[in-house]
Amino acid sequence: MVLHDSILTRLLGAIDANRLVLLCGAGLSIASPSNLMSAVAVSRACYDKYQHIRALPAPLRDNVDQLAGHFHGTHEFESVFIGSLVPWRELTGEPNEGHAAVSDLLISRAADAALSANFDFLIEQWGTSKKVDLRGALNGQEAINFRSETNPLLKFHGCMVRGRERTLWTQAQLGDPDVAATIHACADWMRLTLPGKDLLVVGFWTDWGYLNNVIAKALSTMAFGSVTVVDIATTAELQAKAPTLWTTLTSGTANFRHCQGSGAEALSELRTAFSRVWLKRFYALAQPLVVADGKAYSFLSPPASCDDMYNCRRDGEGVPYNRSARTKEPAPAAAQAAFAHHLLVQAGATREGAWYRKDGKRVRVIQGAGEGLNSVRKRYDEPPAMDQPDIVVCAGALDIPVPASIVGVTAVSSIVRGSGANTSRWVTLEQARGELGI
Repeated sequence: MVLHDSILTRLLGAIDANRLVLLCGAGLSIASPSNLMSAVAVSRACYDKYQHIRALPAPLRDNVDQLAGHFHGTHEFESVFIGSLVPWRELTGEPNEGHAAVSDLLISRAADAALSANFDFLIEQWGTSKKVDLRGALNGQEAINFRSETNPLLKFHGCMVRGRERTLWTQAQLGDPDVAATIHACADWMRLTLPGKDLLVVGFWTDWGYLNNVIAKALSTMAFGSVTVVDIATTAELQAKAPTLWTTLTSGTANFRHCQGSGAEALSELRTAFSRVWLKRFYALAQPLVVADGKAYSFLSPPASCDDMYNCRRDGEGVPYNRSARTKEPAPAAAQAAFAHHLLVQAGATREGAWYRKDGKRVRVIQGAGEGLNSVRKRYDEPPAMDQPDIVVCAGALDIPVPASIVGVTAVSSIVRGSGANTSRWVTLEQARGELGI
């Protein structure tokens, strides 16, 4: 574990109070399966490719700031450095568990905001794969405008998808009027948004030294409720690499902690803990129904893995698996779905990931509160190749008969069967209680 229980508890409290802000650096994208290049690796790739044109001073090979600054000084920054030397294909890949956590926390509005020095698209890519229009904001106004879809992701370093020519690589760019105006606008938004928040800093102490100074200046007038820094480096190494930023973050709060470890792993731990709290609250919705049914209420444990908990959250929201969970806490309308979970467990069903096995059948429970059973099934446009349960219990849905004039026969209430590759049988909670004996 990277995050101790006391730190997780504090961060979960920050989520409840809408106070959690994430600050992510390029180190987030180095973890597998993303495996993006570090700043030093990018600098070496650019230097080595250019050396056949002209030999540059050897110290530039390991310093991307100075190397980019050289091309900025020769007025070849956009044309040569950005347009030809930067290995953009090596700066794309698959989102890792850290990107998934940032995206999920923003979409569900568990994190109030995320600030990112990453110009890769991996945080957004995870969200768009779940049909969410998650856009990285490049200034404070965009952060405000984009908030209707998700909580803001402010990319003060720039974005390789939304204008790579304007990405920030060297301190020399800070003198450009457009760059200076963007940094100023981002800093203004930070000063308005961040005071009093609980800050989780992940993978930010990278080789982009000038960025450390930029963010330190922007944060210098703020007092945070707490600051938690996660980095694989030691405390001494962090202090030496970015002394100004270290002083800024440690002097503004009494609740400062440095956790040495993987940022992606820490974010996954936080996302897992958030999902566990969500599901505990979801299961608790069923307590009045369990008692009214004449049964003793008992605590249900969520699934073990983060992925299974995420699928349970989506089922509890009534959301297909090719879309994202969207809520910070379960809705009261999910009570019947939670009740179905209790009934299955009390009837001896065993958990299999996000689902159950009862009498040899695999059973999935989803929320269908207030909708027609057939309507919910049609809305579940999940990939045909996805694993299918034997029975889908659509708790709270109504099995509304199809009018006889449409089907040509007398309509009766019946179990809805899947179509095509979807062979699952869809039943209401009432039908499931009879069929499964729950």
